[in-house]
Amino acid sequence: MTARFLTAFVTKHQQSMQHFIKKLKDKTMNHYIKELHVLEAHEKIKKGAILLDVREPEEISSTAFDVENQLQIPVDHVPLRYLELPRNREIIVGCHSGNRSRQITLFLIEHQFDQVYNLTGGIRAWEDHGLQVIDDCEITEAVPETDLSI
Repeated sequence: MTARFLTAFVTKHQQSMQHFIKKLKDKTMNHYIKELHVLEAHEKIKKGAILLDVREPEEISSTAFDVENQLQIPVDHVPLRYLELPRNREIIVGCHSGNRSRQITLFLIEHQFDQVYNLTGGIRAWEDHGLQVIDDCEITEAVPETDLSI
């Protein structure tokens, strides 16, 4: 009976500890993500920062950021294409609302990108603050025709 109790006790506390460590890691990593307001992002882009739009091609063709310095890589392709990104320039990651871009910002931080920011609120906030977008546009940076899924 004592051995079963100890096994159950240890198992329960291991699971609790794993959950605690995961929460702590998530909280710690979120601390390192630099959020950028759309107006600050717009200024940085005008000064040479790159906007990395991680939305799907259909989303971009519907409404796109109207900025010069941008790359368009769908979120699922970033792990395969992140080495194409310059490490010597600031990168602002954007999406529709800021959730997917937050994941990619964290991914880039974990891959030693130092100058990376999440665009808070995504293109929704961009439009809400009166910044320029292009409606019904063609994609300027095409995704390779080959299937990149694994």
